[in-house]
Amino acid sequence: MGIFFKITISTLISFIPLYVLAHKVTLEDKSLEKIVNERMAIMQKIKSTSSKLYRLINSDQYEEMLELNETLLHSASEFKDFYPENSQAEGASDNIWSDRETFNEYNQNFVDDIEMISLSIELEDKEMISDAIKAMAANCSTCHKKFRN
Repeated sequence: MGIFFKITISTLISFIPLYVLAHKVTLEDKSLEKIVNERMAIMQKIKSTSSKLYRLINSDQYEEMLELNETLLHSASEFKDFYPENSQAEGASDNIWSDRETFNEYNQNFVDDIEMISLSIELEDKEMISDAIKAMAANCSTCHKKFRN
């Protein structure tokens, strides 16, 4: 094989994963049922991870708290991507799609709270950790009141 062919193949192999990872989820990519199931799974992951983190507030297990919080941050950061256009389904309010700006704002507040939890854990400040987790939980409640049927 020629050098040009090898370079072309190498370039394609390098960029295909980047394209796939950067591709936004749409209904054309997945069925509505699959999107809803993934959405429910990430919500469950957020709930269970938050519960585990909450149980550790008064401990000195800062490394474990950081790991859980990183999982939470990752899930929260990609959360809004599980609501592509026209993926309305039972349980999710139509307001998610009609008031996307507020939905995205609430999601960003959630992410910001999780980042504050990280800072609190790094400082090993139990009171600050507790306050940050309570603020995050309050944001969950606020979002659910507005965007959940």
